This record gives sequence, structure tokens and C-alpha cells, in this order.
Amino acid sequence: MPGRALVVGMGVSGRSVCELLLRNGVEVVATDLRPLDRFGGTLDELRAKGCRLRLGEHHPDDFLNVDQIIVSPGVPSLLEPLREARLRGIEIVGEFEWAWRQVDAPVIAVTGTNGKTTTTALIGEMIKASGTRVFVGGNIGTPLSRWLLDGDRVDCMVLEVSSFQLDTAFLFRPEVGVLLNVTEDHLDRYRDFEEYTESKLSMFGRQESTDVAVINLDDPVCGSRPFNGKGRLLTSSRNDPRTHAHVEDGRIVVNVPWKPEFRLDLADLRLKGVHNEENVLAAILACLAMDVVPEAVARAAGTFGGLPHRVEWVRAAGGVDYYDDSKGTNVGAVVKAIENFDRPVLLLLGGRDKLGSYAPIAERMRTRGKGVFVFGESAPRIHAELRDKVPIRLFPDLEGAFSAAVERAQAGDIVLLSPACSSFDQYESYAQRGDHFKKLVAALPG
Repeated sequence: MPGRALVVGMGVSGRSVCELLLRNGVEVVATDLRPLDRFGGTLDELRAKGCRLRLGEHHPDDFLNVDQIIVSPGVPSLLEPLREARLRGIEIVGEFEWAWRQVDAPVIAVTGTNGKTTTTALIGEMIKASGTRVFVGGNIGTPLSRWLLDGDRVDCMVLEVSSFQLDTAFLFRPEVGVLLNVTEDHLDRYRDFEEYTESKLSMFGRQESTDVAVINLDDPVCGSRPFNGKGRLLTSSRNDPRTHAHVEDGRIVVNVPWKPEFRLDLADLRLKGVHNEENVLAAILACLAMDVVPEAVARAAGTFGGLPHRVEWVRAAGGVDYYDDSKGTNVGAVVKAIENFDRPVLLLLGGRDKLGSYAPIAERMRTRGKGVFVFGESAPRIHAELRDKVPIRLFPDLEGAFSAAVERAQAGDIVLLSPACSSFDQYESYAQRGDHFKKLVAALPG
């Protein structure tokens, strides 16, 4: 491994890569567009260990005088200095793949536009319930490179994988790959929806005949695409009994060809909602394919209650129920969230625009909605697109939109924060935005 490497992007994963490289005697240059004062001293230890920092701008020469470039997930792959490095034949690899190449445990990888985090966490709980040592991370929680630095040895890994990570993963091959859905997202980073879709599908093309692919056929894109991978295909659908996992008379029925039949009552699940039924079906297939004992699968499915900011009930006030779905950062996620309710929905929508059409939200709100309250940077574009389709009002921030929704809501209604946009116009993260919503709800009387 010794040589010279450039690490692009100094988030948690980038800093972990630098530490690992330095530990192995590699000469390391680290670059980030953010200036040093934005890091609050987090880079001091790296500099003390010999890492050369190039902050505030990218210097083209740094990209051309190294043996390898490791890129963090948030760095655009079309960055001009990276293009020049490719032309010189310098290897460019993403942090995720770079770390995966050093892993010797079998991997379950979960991708998709929506539901990745919930499904990844649920699979992890199912494996833990069987007594198996497991690491759960990747795009959530602990980056894989951080685990390599200081994690305990495990028997299995469950990794959430984003499209950005897959874009720079050219060898990555999971023993079990899970694709939940593909809806419009990140069109500010991709040429078009087709390129984004191909990114999500890419890991299946590298699987071998001993590997397993789990695909949700209820998703229109997943259901319409022919499967061209070499792995054994396992499919799920809430309504199609021809798939390997479906719902029948209030029960989950799973038939993996090389396993005994598995059944579980929906009433025994803590996770509720159509979208979560799809997540549970995929999680069960993935675990059975990885030889997790059925008893552990059933036990974890009955106790796992989901994660914050994902159609999370906050409280009731004045007969109105308030739900935080701040993690719903694309249109597909919002549509799924609305489908959970058979009562009138007042929708809080907005943030930083990720492009794409908001029309599918209007289609759902026509039958289940009572009004849309848009806020943030994207509010003018959303308002212009939807104003002739649904009742809609425009506000500069979440607090204003929330107050108007509360004033409009009546007993029996749902007030739902499901923004369809990133949070980075006014918040540091979707979690901070969701926590702000929760504080507003907590302050309501009653």
C-alpha cells in the first residue's frame, strides 16, 4: 500500500481514510473546499501525524502527483481535477469501495431511493437477534472506513449504500444485494433519471451465481426492469403471490426456494404502513438468504419500532395528529408517507430543491390532502407547479408554514412534515429540521 494518496473530502469518512493510510505508511494529501476554520480542530491530529492539508480550494497539481485518489461520497464525480486525473490513468475510487476492499466478512447491501435506513437497521436487528456479531453502517451511522479503524471483528456486515457511493464502486460485490425502489432524486447530481437508475442497479451486475439479489417488484421501476444479474433473484410484492415474499390475509408469506416456508402476522409488527410492509418483506428475504434463523427474524420484526424522522408520530393536540417525516427528502418518499393515512393530510413541503417534478404529490393530495404549505428555497418553484392542482400556500420558513397548517387543521386531521427536499437551505441536516418541527409541536396547547 505505501505510496502517495490524495483524499478528497474531509468529512468523517474522509478523515478515517486518512488515518488508515497514514497507519500503513502512505504519504497523504487531504483536500476540501471548506477552509480550516470550518473544521473546529478536527484535523489537528491528522496534521500532527504527517497529513498534508490543502483546504479552501482544490489544487490541480495535487490530483496529478499521486498514485491513488480516494473520494468521499459527497464529492461530485465530474469535478474537473478528477477528470484530468482519469485522463492520466490515476486510479480514482470512492471511500466506500476503498474500505470494502479491506473487508473479509460477508455483506448485505441495501440501496434504493427510500426506506434504506429503516431496512438496513431492521436487517441488523434480525441478525443480532440470532446471536451473530454484525456491523451496521455505511451510509448511515458509522462509515465503513471508521469501522476498519476501531471496530470489533464481526461475522457479517449490513451496509446502507447510496447512489453516490455506488458511482465510485467499480468492484463492490455484496453477497446479498437489496433494491427497495427507484424514484426521482438527486437530479441535481445526475444527467437524468436513467443515469440515477443505472447507479442503483449497478451492484447486481457484479454479483456471481452464489450471490443473492432481493428486489421489490411493487416499485414501478424495479418491477419493469428485466433482471440481468448472475445472482439468484428473490422478489417481493405485497400483492403478488407469485413472488418469494408477499402479504396474504393479513400475514407475511415467504418462500425462499432452498428454505422452509416462513409466515408472520402483520399484527405482530411494530412497523406500520404500506412502505414499511415493503421494507419488512425485503429484510426477511435478505436475512433468510443469509441463513439467519427464522425465530430471530420473527423476534426482531416484532420489536423493531423504526427510526426517528421517518413518518414518526410526534403527538396529538386538539384532536390533530402530528407526524415527522423530515427524512422524506424526495417526491417518492412523500407519496409513500401520504399513502399511510386514510384521514385528511395537511402537508408541510419544501427546503433545498433537488429538481424533478412535484406532480405525483399533487395526485395523492387530491384524494387524501387538505392543503399544502410550502417553505424554504424551493417554495416558489413548488408553488408555481402545484398551485393549479391543490390548495397551496407559500411561506419563507417552516415555522410560518407550520403555524398556518395548525390554524387550518381540525380534529381528525394529520399534519405531516414530509419535505421532498434536502434541508441544507436552512438547516444542517434533516434531523435538525425534524427536531425543529418536534419543538413546534411540543409547544402546542392541549
